[in-house]
Amino acid sequence: MGDYGTAVSIDKDGTVDTNGDYVKIELKKGTFLVNAVALNEETARAQPMVNTTTCSALFTGTGPISISQGTGIYAGISGTAKMTIVFAGIFPTLKTGANKGKCNTTDTAEPVGQYSSITGTGTVSFG
Repeated sequence: MGDYGTAVSIDKDGTVDTNGDYVKIELKKGTFLVNAVALNEETARAQPMVNTTTCSALFTGTGPISISQGTGIYAGISGTAKMTIVFAGIFPTLKTGANKGKCNTTDTAEPVGQYSSITGTGTVSFG
């Protein structure tokens, strides 16, 4: 059963929110909702590992999600999964100031290279 489409982050009321705790999966054959509240709570506590010699950073976090509210061929969908998020990046060095030449890993720094993945395992059933 192949399918494809898009995912959009939303808040609990269904309003598009890039920092939302829910994800609406909109595929060609139907839609469903992913509740990532618990996953986001777990990953918010995770601390990135930063190598100041290479200006690289690694972040991993694991937590549960639940799946519900299916339409189309996903009507009656329910399930849970344990998801793992991985992010690795290489950050620029500061060009000026007292910390010139040191890694810029501030919240506003854009990595010069990055990798991310989201994987998980769980059980899903249909109505």
